[in-house]
Amino acid sequence: MCNIQFNFNKDEFNSIFPFHILIDDQLKIISLGKTLSKLLPKIELDTYFMESFNFQRPHFKNIHSNNFTQTLDQLVILHTHNKKIILRGQINLHGNFYLFTGSPWFNSIKEVVENNLTFQDFAFNDPLIDLLHVLKNQEIQNQELNELVLKINQQQKILEKDKEELQVLSSIAKVNLNAVIICDKEGKIEWVNESFEKVTGYNNQEVIGKKPGAFLQGEETNKETIAYLKKQLSRGEPFNCEILNYTKDKTKYWVRIHGQALKNDNGQIIKYFAIEEDISNEKSYQDALKYEKEKYSSIIANMNLGLLEVDNDDLILFSNQSFLEMSGYTIDELIGKNATDLLANDTSKMLLADQNKARKKGISDSYEVLAKTKNGDDRYWVISGGPNYDAKGNIVGSIGIHLDITQQKNLELQKERLLLRLKKQNQQLNDYAQIVSHDLKSPLRSIHSLISWIKEDNLKEFSAQTLSYLEMIEGKVEKMDHLIQGILTYSKIDTLENVYEEVDINEIIQNIIQIIHIPENVEVIIATILPIITADQYRIQQLFQNLISNAVTYIDKPIGKVIIDYKGTNDSHLFSIKDNGPGIAPENQDKIFTIFQSFTKHEKSTGIGLSIVKKIIENYKGKIWLESQENIGTTFFIKIPKLIR
Repeated sequence: MCNIQFNFNKDEFNSIFPFHILIDDQLKIISLGKTLSKLLPKIELDTYFMESFNFQRPHFKNIHSNNFTQTLDQLVILHTHNKKIILRGQINLHGNFYLFTGSPWFNSIKEVVENNLTFQDFAFNDPLIDLLHVLKNQEIQNQELNELVLKINQQQKILEKDKEELQVLSSIAKVNLNAVIICDKEGKIEWVNESFEKVTGYNNQEVIGKKPGAFLQGEETNKETIAYLKKQLSRGEPFNCEILNYTKDKTKYWVRIHGQALKNDNGQIIKYFAIEEDISNEKSYQDALKYEKEKYSSIIANMNLGLLEVDNDDLILFSNQSFLEMSGYTIDELIGKNATDLLANDTSKMLLADQNKARKKGISDSYEVLAKTKNGDDRYWVISGGPNYDAKGNIVGSIGIHLDITQQKNLELQKERLLLRLKKQNQQLNDYAQIVSHDLKSPLRSIHSLISWIKEDNLKEFSAQTLSYLEMIEGKVEKMDHLIQGILTYSKIDTLENVYEEVDINEIIQNIIQIIHIPENVEVIIATILPIITADQYRIQQLFQNLISNAVTYIDKPIGKVIIDYKGTNDSHLFSIKDNGPGIAPENQDKIFTIFQSFTKHEKSTGIGLSIVKKIIENYKGKIWLESQENIGTTFFIKIPKLIR
């Protein structure tokens, strides 16, 4: 399965998450959502997150980069310092950053207005404004309806006797923000308030004596709703519904109607009373939410990642098409079945049982399982799962995104088998190098001894030419011995266990000067005090000994100089070894670190020394390079990280 990614530009992302905060790994704010910037204008980018926010949930005495990850994948509640604003949402990893997405925690529309926000400042899918609006309207509506109904019931007898009492009630309804209508027992309008006039465009004189449905309802008004209102009115029973009305200029608008009949002591209907709340904006929100829901449902249904929703008992509630293709089941074969029993390989059932327990605790995470398809095939899946909440915040199950990684997993297993095979072969090669070096060095030592005995026994009989030949043989034997030792050293560098100890480079260099042969015309100079580093003393001695030996051996000037220098940085050691030897031709400078590559005819050259140096430095994740001019000299630079473990 391919990995689908969703890319948003800044404006698109802000339209979905206008209250987001993007935080880097140093806990600095690098981006704020457009509405959050408007709500909290004093917060500056590139300032520390905790300078502006603290956590109310989960609670931390001190938050820092080491424990910040404990806030991930759960409900978090943030409190601002300089302005008492509460944010609720979730923090997730986003690449190398932390991304908070959520919304402010307002208790009323009043708070929204006080913060100079409008519904355009919120995401279309953010239900906060809708909920606050509904709660506010419901509060106003219930309060006003209860007050009005109470007053109407209390004044029924008075209204029957004196029409003047109706004006008292009218003065109360007049200031109501919602449209108020009072009709006679025939359903004809006797009075409307100013809000009715503003909403509909009709004045009082134009509607008195008419039935509301005659001029407010139109072609698109739901016929079933009209029938419901007529039935309730004829029975004298309360009515509550939503209906599409038309203004005087034929503009459509939605209202929520709450009304009832007013009766006398004998139970006879004397008037009808109704409040109409304009819910056009609310309907627009609902239509937008419906569109978003349909859009995201389409995305979920067609995305290449498998989606599975289960309840708290692990019973399957929903699956998208990709999951059906992954598992081989139809939707009817999945719905109502236990997901673990149906889909998990026996080795994964315990893991899934633990994950189901974690979901009930509100924990989200990702894990790998061995699943089985309908036809019995074993498949490797990566599941990213999280708890599913209802509108009240209760955990009602979990949702998992499934990615089939069988192909990648098989490649990983194949790679592991290959690595084991290579490890075994490397060990065999190392063992072979040890055996070969031992078997080769033994006859070389015998040859060297035999030549020495021949020279001692026949010193007087041999000519100078013969003795010269014997000395040449001894030299070749010694060179062969050095070559074998070099090959053995080269093969063992990667197999030796890393040892970390304090190594005084000054002491290392002094030891090398004492043990190697330095011609009388050559001087080794230490230009500055060398550092103490953390490394393997044996390997560091090998490194510097090879470089210094090469330098003093190949110098061709009457007065030779080898200068050892050092410069430290925050994260690395930088050494240099400079000589005034013959230099290295440009075409050979990239080749000299290759094993058995030697560009000199010197009898001691084996072509292994610099390859050993390079391998040691690479073992420490360092670098080596050179600068050289023919007939002037060469400088080798060695860079080793300070933290090399």
